Amino acid sequence: MENIVSGIKGIYRDILHDAEGRVIEDRGWRSNTILDGCRLLLAGFMMNETAAGITGLGVGQGEARWDTEGVPTPHPGTTTGLLNRYNPLIPFSELDVVYLDQNDQVIVGPGSRLQITATLNPGYPAPTAPLTHYPLREFGLFADLDGTEVMINNIRHPVLHKEETSTLIRVIRLYF
Repeated sequence: MENIVSGIKGIYRDILHDAEGRVIEDRGWRSNTILDGCRLLLAGFMMNETAAGITGLGVGQGEARWDTEGVPTPHPGTTTGLLNRYNPLIPFSELDVVYLDQNDQVIVGPGSRLQITATLNPGYPAPTAPLTHYPLREFGLFADLDGTEVMINNIRHPVLHKEETSTLIRVIRLYF
């Protein structure tokens, strides 16, 4: 059987700001995992199935044991959701989504690259008492395929403690 290698890839960057707007952490660009849900969504578009594309971005606490045992890499074929997901999702209408050219410059689309920017404002996600921060260890982009929520992109990362008063800017780039 022929081995088909996908050219789809993704990267992300997290920039954490304190209550005064100062950058307190910038983790730089890192790879993320494109899930089989993305491939199903693209195939659904090609077959004229009912699909809504990206519907939102979700964040999750993941597992506290990842802090000591290491963060497991998501598996494209079996990872379908976030562990300890915070609800609600940040809806598509609150994401800044633009097309990029081959040099990652914003263009009027369509293009073969997308940049999705999510701003997690103070209070989102809300810390669970008695904590004053929310421990973030993963995120995912979600889409709708025939009325079913599918996760199309996932990142698991070392814990990032988002204080109740801080703002996290999460930038995701998808290359098709």
